[in-house]
Amino acid sequence: MITAAAALAVLFVAASPAAAQEEPAPATWGVNPSSQDGPDGRAAFDHTLDPGETVIDFVGVSNFGTEPIILRLYASDAFTSESGAFDLLPAGQEPVDVGSWIGFNQSTITVEARTRLDVPFALTVPTEATPGDHVGGIVAALAEESTDASGDDILVERRVGARVHLRVSGELEPELDPGLSHLTYHYDWNPAAPGSMTFDYEVENTGNVRLRGELIARVKGPWGLLEHETVIAELPQILPGDRFEGTAEVDGLWPLARLDVELLVRPEAADLADAESRIPSSGHEEHLWAPPWPQAAVLAALVLLVLIWVKTRRRRTARPEDTGRSAAAPTDPEPTTSDPTGDPAASEAEASKETSA
Repeated sequence: MITAAAALAVLFVAASPAAAQEEPAPATWGVNPSSQDGPDGRAAFDHTLDPGETVIDFVGVSNFGTEPIILRLYASDAFTSESGAFDLLPAGQEPVDVGSWIGFNQSTITVEARTRLDVPFALTVPTEATPGDHVGGIVAALAEESTDASGDDILVERRVGARVHLRVSGELEPELDPGLSHLTYHYDWNPAAPGSMTFDYEVENTGNVRLRGELIARVKGPWGLLEHETVIAELPQILPGDRFEGTAEVDGLWPLARLDVELLVRPEAADLADAESRIPSSGHEEHLWAPPWPQAAVLAALVLLVLIWVKTRRRRTARPEDTGRSAAAPTDPEPTTSDPTGDPAASEAEASKETSA
């Protein structure tokens, strides 16, 4: 039994053949913007329309192989993948934005070998469409039978497409909103060296214009001490309503008890027509506690060593003084009788009196 497999990622390379998913490649084809008279050099379908307006355009589908191929032709909505790449909805998921505004006279086409078809389509903007960028793609897909790892027969759809950049007229609001979480300080094993910090970040396009930009982390201690600034990511193109997430590490940070962390995004226009527009930066602030435990332990150990050295030195200095005082102390003399006058005869007479008595 044949089951439908998930669609593969779309390759958006204008006027280039599709890369084969399997060997050998039975067919190669390309999709690019075109006109009624053939390719016109555009890299994507770029249109600026008012709500309710319709435009007729052409997509060129080229068969580079030696056999005719039958392709399914359709449009879909784009989104920013987890890796930051441009991608389209899976084949089985119905579009709800610009992909649903594009219609073809026929959904299946046959392209002869070594030929190209310039297929017309209509892009109609609903009257209630919101201003700003609506991004999608036009796809030519080939379904082929294959076998999965379990040996079951499956249908594999190989897709090649061209981007659609539609801007609906109205007020533009370019804005990227950054956020950060799970801040963690990592101490270095050497107390004389700074540590590092890791955190998760996300940047959401809360405006209505596709944007890219630069993501910057600014870290400082109390009163702005040892401010540190570094670029942590070059943001890919983020479509309106989408977000880009990642994890960053900042080195060379000293534990200053409290670290103030600001995540700053400097947006840049993804559309060349908006390249000269000045888009305001935006930021998000958090704080992180990082007590200087290793440095405090080293300081405490040094203070203890100094106290021990001072106490030992005092003992060594006091010991010789005590010994000197003990050697010089007089002993109690034997009681003697003496004549204060110093006369020997008187002393002898006194002694005779005591004997007689």
